[in-house]
Amino acid sequence: MYYKKSSLIGLRSFLRDDLENYSNFLNDEKVTEFMEMGDKPTTEKLLEDTYKEANFSENNVVFSVEILKNKTFIGTTGLYLINWVARRAQFRILIGGRKNFNRGFGTETTKLVVDYGFKRLNLELIYLGVNEKNEAAIKAYKKSSSGLSRYPELTASSLQEAIAKKNKLNPNQII
Repeated sequence: MYYKKSSLIGLRSFLRDDLENYSNFLNDEKVTEFMEMGDKPTTEKLLEDTYKEANFSENNVVFSVEILKNKTFIGTTGLYLINWVARRAQFRILIGGRKNFNRGFGTETTKLVVDYGFKRLNLELIYLGVNEKNEAAIKAYKKSSSGLSRYPELTASSLQEAIAKKNKLNPNQII
């Protein structure tokens, strides 16, 4: 059963049964090429920690992403480090399996999670980081980022520029 879905994908809870495929995604250097993970072989401890983080943390809401057509697990997504007082959270996504790249799954997933964050969790800001060389991710985020803040004067580009300036980064490193 899906918690949220679009015409392409569904979001459901992260299950122990997902761990083997998740491990395969993490061990695929093409999947993790631009990510802060996958730099070493996936361990049982990492998988157990991921499962616990997804299912027992009060400050994370984690979903498995599944293709509706064939009920195939293709990755994870969620809102992490939720600050309930400030009403903000970090968005994360991992779409695995090279055959799932460039098919719109990342864009659809991002739209569903952002919508959930604002409408269900009543967040005011959803933020993320991205490697400037990850063009596919940047494209998906730009398609989906028209509503990353409840404040119209705080656009994605103005937020991007402010964060980049404060941290002495290239604005393209922040989406």
